[in-house]
Amino acid sequence: TATLVRMASDNETPPPQRWVAVRALGKNPSDAARDALIAFLASDNAPVRIAACYAIGERGDRGLAGRLAARLEDKALLVRHAAADGLGMLRDPATVPDLARALDDPSNHYRGTSMWVRRHFVEAIGAIGGEHAMVPLTKALDDRDPDVAKAAVKGFEQVAGFSYGQGRSDAEEREAWRRWAGQRGG
Repeated sequence: TATLVRMASDNETPPPQRWVAVRALGKNPSDAARDALIAFLASDNAPVRIAACYAIGERGDRGLAGRLAARLEDKALLVRHAAADGLGMLRDPATVPDLARALDDPSNHYRGTSMWVRRHFVEAIGAIGGEHAMVPLTKALDDRDPDVAKAAVKGFEQVAGFSYGQGRSDAEEREAWRRWAGQRGG
């Protein structure tokens, strides 16, 4: 652990090696690795923050979900993306409101246009699933960004374990999911 932390912390370590060192810490169950990952979430180096997000997701430690959710507001879009993916891996229902807020956050739009990172927020919500996911997924079905709406459909497919796509247009499929969610309180 100490060697990996030293490598990942050293600005002289080549970027690919730093990346691998941080990601390897996600496979290490020790408290020292956990503490290092928490520290790397606040690194000045965006690729290190990204690697820490994925490592925490792979670690499966839901106790770090709140710290990971805080990265949904990172100044770097790629870190926000990695944080969403990490939250999708953790599958902590408590983070669905954080992802829903990030989806609606104006900083994830540019001049009124949805940014690509928003799709990842919806994908994470779908991966988490459960009752908590119904309302934000239903709302995302009507998003003006077609990639966000498609991600909502895939999210519903993950939650339900089946598809309404066969023989339906995109609009009909979204309407079928609205009805399905409505029957479940979504």
